Amino acid sequence: MTAYYIDSRAAGNDANAGTSPEAPWKTFAPLHQRSLQPGDRVLLARGGEWNAMLILNNSGTAEAPCELGAYGDGPRPKIWRNGDPMERCIRMINCSHWAVRDLEFGNCGTGLHITYTEKGHRGLTLERLFVHQCYGIFIRDMGEGPARQLARKDRISIAAGIIITCEPIELEGDEKVLEDVYIADLEGCHNADTLAINPAGPNVRDQVSYSFRNLVLNRLWLHDDDAPNPGGIPDSLRFVRCEHLLLINSRMHRCCGQFTTSGTAMLFLGGIRDQIFVNNTFTETPDSGSVDQCAIDFEATTRNIRIRNTYFGRNAGPGIEFLDIWGETSYSQGHEVSGNAFEDNGHSSRGGQAGAAGIHHHGGNFATGVIRDNLMHEPGRPLLHGEFVKFELTNNLRASQPISSAMNSFNGDGWSLEAAGADGVWRAAGEYDAARERYSAAGLGWLSRSEQAALAEGAISARCWTAPRAGTVEVRSRALRLCGGVDGKVAITLNGKVLAEGAVAAGCWDGTELNLGALTVAAGDQLRFEDRSAFAGEAGAISWAPIVAYTD
Repeated sequence: MTAYYIDSRAAGNDANAGTSPEAPWKTFAPLHQRSLQPGDRVLLARGGEWNAMLILNNSGTAEAPCELGAYGDGPRPKIWRNGDPMERCIRMINCSHWAVRDLEFGNCGTGLHITYTEKGHRGLTLERLFVHQCYGIFIRDMGEGPARQLARKDRISIAAGIIITCEPIELEGDEKVLEDVYIADLEGCHNADTLAINPAGPNVRDQVSYSFRNLVLNRLWLHDDDAPNPGGIPDSLRFVRCEHLLLINSRMHRCCGQFTTSGTAMLFLGGIRDQIFVNNTFTETPDSGSVDQCAIDFEATTRNIRIRNTYFGRNAGPGIEFLDIWGETSYSQGHEVSGNAFEDNGHSSRGGQAGAAGIHHHGGNFATGVIRDNLMHEPGRPLLHGEFVKFELTNNLRASQPISSAMNSFNGDGWSLEAAGADGVWRAAGEYDAARERYSAAGLGWLSRSEQAALAEGAISARCWTAPRAGTVEVRSRALRLCGGVDGKVAITLNGKVLAEGAVAAGCWDGTELNLGALTVAAGDQLRFEDRSAFAGEAGAISWAPIVAYTD
């Protein structure tokens, strides 16, 4: 197992051995002449910057994964190209068991191009990446020329900060091209797409197989995707031919900022099944002038998609759109939309979406699913727009005033962050860690926008909502524990009295739903959402993004 060091500054020299921080290479050229082995690491110097493509085409193993990362002190290593749509920053070809961490890249057609020409790959981790200014490709609408030809060869349909794609590959039985993908702490902005998981193959209206399986996307921060892309920006996050995917603790804000003739959606879904989107926010999809513009688009051949406890706010079009425009064979089946908040959406909806706000259905009546327990504050507009003939509609309620979302407000708008020790005394979480975007309290616990954890035995972390007036409220929440090894325990209390509690199974994507209906509160009453789990260290965080709304 060898570590290779690369530094673009004075310390780097391609004549060096490249195997220590004291004798790093300067460019990627020496690395490209070597065949990497399982466990090898490629480390770029913090503060360094390169204008070249880094190519990786070897694999690690489950026991000895390979890594591309950073070393030293200072800002993340940066790969920054010339703004040409034919350029890429990093290309990974048929790679299994790799981790890519702590990098910044962009100013090109595609930042990180991950492509496969064969099936049977496993293990890809992408963490703490910042990708921006990736644009210049939109196969459908761009003119013929070298950039379009290369994009077709690379199986890139639209410019992206990160794209995971593959050749058309025939799959049999339970075969997949790539499994076990973990993407966390990704920031993307001013791209066309920030992240596209989009294999080449038949049109999604004719779904035949699922190329990618078992993907977890955690703490994504995608915002201001407004690059001058040819033909516009139809989406910022794209999932195609994937199954068993979880999107959690993530935020999308002001994405899809360019007009397209076919419309825009912050999240495009096509040819997918068995996916859960929970504890996220989708806010302020801009009015680009497109006829069709929404936060999440169910385009075609989608099955068993569950959207839970997510906040949709101030989007130009509807929060969620179910399209039934491709006929019965392009199915949309078995979906669940539950415990979400919809607020001030549809302010610029037009065309077939005109008048839509929270959830919109358009086309034939083939789509099926359950829409339940959602809260809405959409003055003058309905929660449901269009026909929902084959949906089960239950307990979707109007709020009488703006909805209070812990994830959207984050330590404001009536929400506060607290922790208590074994003495039971609540202390404000006032110590802010900007790098991790979270508050902590006296070493007892920490809380970010949607996660919280105790940091000492017997400690409790809590989000606290203080009622601004007397009235009747509804509470929607779902708690999950992705890791930590042991089950967690959560409770909702009102002025110290337990109203609801439950166990949270570690690694269970469904989590534990804790809702409260028609709860009477007085001004100044305090609802606490308490993580009472046994101490499990940094890895034992609970994902929990409560929503509270007055209904009187």
